Amino acid sequence: MAISNTKHTSHNKAVTALIHMIEGLTQTNQIQNQQKPAAREAAPAGNSQNTKKKISANKAVIPVIIVLAILHIIIIALIMLISKSSNALAANQRNAGIYTSEATAITTNTMQLSETSSAYILMPVRENGEINFQPLQTYAGAFFSDNRSKNVLERFRGYDVSEPVREVLAEASESSEFMVASQLHALSLMNSIYPLPDVEPVNRIPLTELTDDEKNMSNEQKILLAESLMFGTEYTSSRGIVNSKVNQAIGMIQGVSQARTAEMAQLVDRLRTIMWWTTSSIVVILTLTFVMLYKWILNPLGEFTETIPTGNLLDEEKGFKEVTVLATAYNDVLKRRNALDAILRSAAETDALTNLQNRYSFEQYILELENSSSSMAVFLFDVNYLKKTNDTLGHLAGDQLICAAAKCISENFGEKCYRFGGDEFAAIVENCTPSSLQEMIRNFLKAEKENNVSISYGYAYTPELSRTNFKNLLDEADRNMYAQKRETHKEHNPE
Repeated sequence: MAISNTKHTSHNKAVTALIHMIEGLTQTNQIQNQQKPAAREAAPAGNSQNTKKKISANKAVIPVIIVLAILHIIIIALIMLISKSSNALAANQRNAGIYTSEATAITTNTMQLSETSSAYILMPVRENGEINFQPLQTYAGAFFSDNRSKNVLERFRGYDVSEPVREVLAEASESSEFMVASQLHALSLMNSIYPLPDVEPVNRIPLTELTDDEKNMSNEQKILLAESLMFGTEYTSSRGIVNSKVNQAIGMIQGVSQARTAEMAQLVDRLRTIMWWTTSSIVVILTLTFVMLYKWILNPLGEFTETIPTGNLLDEEKGFKEVTVLATAYNDVLKRRNALDAILRSAAETDALTNLQNRYSFEQYILELENSSSSMAVFLFDVNYLKKTNDTLGHLAGDQLICAAAKCISENFGEKCYRFGGDEFAAIVENCTPSSLQEMIRNFLKAEKENNVSISYGYAYTPELSRTNFKNLLDEADRNMYAQKRETHKEHNPE
């Protein structure tokens, strides 16, 4: 949200500045038009030719300014549309990821319930004679989870998905709940033989009431019935239905998302093409205007024609009012165009939270990378305990943790540091040696302690980039980073 707010604020400032510039030019022209009658009356007969030329120049400038103003407004509108479309595109991809994750949760929860209940049915008692209640604790946790199929289905009623997707997920949920009913029935049969322990959350499992016939069964018959409920054809078939329906729903969600993404991408391309033609039109109109005014105001515009190709600002102090207005307008346009280019470039290449380069910049670097004889090291980082920080201290504390991690990385690994998103970072070090890398790592670990942040990292080094390729370095760094992350979590969670 912070990134989006920053972009819109910058765009709005640029829009306001351009509108003020257009209004200023319009007011200047109105003042000039009001002064024309008095100028005509005061001008002597000998100056009639000069007055005529001046009026002609003014009439030529007014329509040009109007056209330029319209084109500027069009560019502003295009920028706003492109920004809106880009935000919609990002939201579409983000929602597709959320919906896919939610649908996958049905399968994950269903399989967890099935596997834990099956584990208990197959081995209700340990070798030492104690009730094997550990699978039941896991089962109870999954049973009361928010990812239970019926809970996920209820959330999907509020999501922006098609009705066929909800219907397919409803079928998956129905099969999942049938499996749950069979599990509860089987657990009730086993409970009559091996009473479940009165521990949380096992004691909250809503067991099924047995019929009189089932109560009168022998223990062997109850076990056989429980196993038939858990491993029978209908139960197995329901498990397959859950998997197939969830996969079908995910395919539908991704299909719609891909179609929307393609449509939005085409719209953005069309808007960019229009903006390119509009900008080109501005350049053409300006060029024609300068050529026309060159004949009447030779000296000032002669200097302008030498200055414009260099990209520098025009001298606003020389020439008549018409020339001054034109120079001012050009300078304003140039400044605002450069400001807009800087805004768009910064928004595309910079992470708003940490001010590091983002994934787009990283991918651009890879595309432009060429094999060379120089050495290179690729580092990948993952901030530990970010989710725990967000859950316990709030997302503001999580943002502070990310910024602290970014500081540790950027201060020790040079300019080529990137934030991929979330808790993932990368750094590229060129022309390095193993000893210099070790020094960087020592300083980085020291910065970790000073900033009270835990970051898992992994890196890969090659003395000569031409011996390998960047993808191999990236894969090796990724493996090393996740190996360290597993060790970190194992140290803090030894069980």
